[in-house]
Amino acid sequence: MALTVNTNIASITTQGNLNKAGGALATSMQRLSSGLRINSAKDDAAGLQIANRLTSQINGLGQAVKNVNDGISIAQTAEGAMQASTDILQKMRTLALSSATGSLSPDDRKSNNDEYQALTSELTRISTTTTFGGQKLLDGSYGTKAIQVGANANETINLSLENVSANNIGSQQLKSVAIAPGTGTVAGAINVTGNGQTGTYTAGAGDSAKTIASNLNGLIGGLTATASTEAKFTVDEAAATTTPASFTLTVGGAAVEFKGVTTQAGLADQLKSNAAKLGISVSFDETKKTLEVKSDTGENIVVSGSTAPGSVTVAAKDGAGAYGTAVALADALIVTGQVSLDSAKGYSLSGAGVAGLFAAGAATEAAATKTTVAQTDVTDATKAQNALAVIDKAIGTIDGVRSGLGATQNRLTTTADNLQNIQKNSTAARSTVQDVDFASETAELTKQQTLQSASTAILSQANQLPSAVLKLLQ
Repeated sequence: MALTVNTNIASITTQGNLNKAGGALATSMQRLSSGLRINSAKDDAAGLQIANRLTSQINGLGQAVKNVNDGISIAQTAEGAMQASTDILQKMRTLALSSATGSLSPDDRKSNNDEYQALTSELTRISTTTTFGGQKLLDGSYGTKAIQVGANANETINLSLENVSANNIGSQQLKSVAIAPGTGTVAGAINVTGNGQTGTYTAGAGDSAKTIASNLNGLIGGLTATASTEAKFTVDEAAATTTPASFTLTVGGAAVEFKGVTTQAGLADQLKSNAAKLGISVSFDETKKTLEVKSDTGENIVVSGSTAPGSVTVAAKDGAGAYGTAVALADALIVTGQVSLDSAKGYSLSGAGVAGLFAAGAATEAAATKTTVAQTDVTDATKAQNALAVIDKAIGTIDGVRSGLGATQNRLTTTADNLQNIQKNSTAARSTVQDVDFASETAELTKQQTLQSASTAILSQANQLPSAVLKLLQ
């Protein structure tokens, strides 16, 4: 290499190496001070994109966990309130059972009803005041809302709540119409549609309320059918004194012959004497002269072999608790009981078997109507019995909502665990891409510091090379 003064190649080369060492040293110091391997796109363009995508996912997962926990809190708050509502309904049910018994006086039932109505008001108050973050939960305004449970759009779980106030929960009821004593029910199909299901029962001519109820009970999910037969006997004592009445009464296969009936009290005595055999209960009010016979199971009360039919009449009670038209006793006269249908969900009936049983006249369709808890009272035994049916379905409605909430809570809890696991693994993956390896980087720092020191020393030597020309000029 020629010896020159104007151009010092050795110095220029050494300066280049010194600059490289300085740049590398600056990069190492930046990484070690920030803790990040990627501080700008020039460090690793692809890695920067991967790290940012992972950061979006990690931040989203963190918020999703918070959302899930809020959803769990909503479910827990709502369920706690519904537990209180269930406790109230259980107390109301106890009061209804108390009022349904014959040992209570009207004043006792009034006291029961006062407490019953107060509990009804409390049931509604709970539903209208249960809130979470200013949001009402149980008054029907919440409906179904999506809980965001993922880091990306539309990753949701639905949370559903219903109105559980006293004026909303209850029983979808349908009661049989007044069936005048005669030949019994009409044969034909009874189709029940509701709760997303359809069931069919084909009734036979003269089927008892017991038979009809047993076939309709559970025909679709949640449908409950009960039966009872109540008949009111009236003796025309003036006519019977002239011509005493005689007839045979058959209930559920047991038959008893009644002879020489001349008075209401006399018929009551004969009925009471044979009540156990016939499987009936007999109620005779001596003051009002009313004589009622009831089959709690809903068996047909069949009259046959009657004499002096005009002396005794019989009327049947319908599902609403009212007696229909009285009919004179005659051979093969059937008193059909009433059938009461209850369900927490709406339903409807159709078919030829509906006519004259659940629909008046020849109509072949009938639909249930809701009786809410707020519409019930326990001021008499009949109303208390109906209140029991309504309360049972109301409890079932709340249980159904709570069951759904429980399943959702379990799902949200599992989701939260999964989200936290994904967040942890995503954070670890981002660390691999983005974070600096301190052991490796400190070694790099030491290397570059050494190179910088060496380059500085060599540069000093290289800068002295042109001075050698002076010796040639001496």
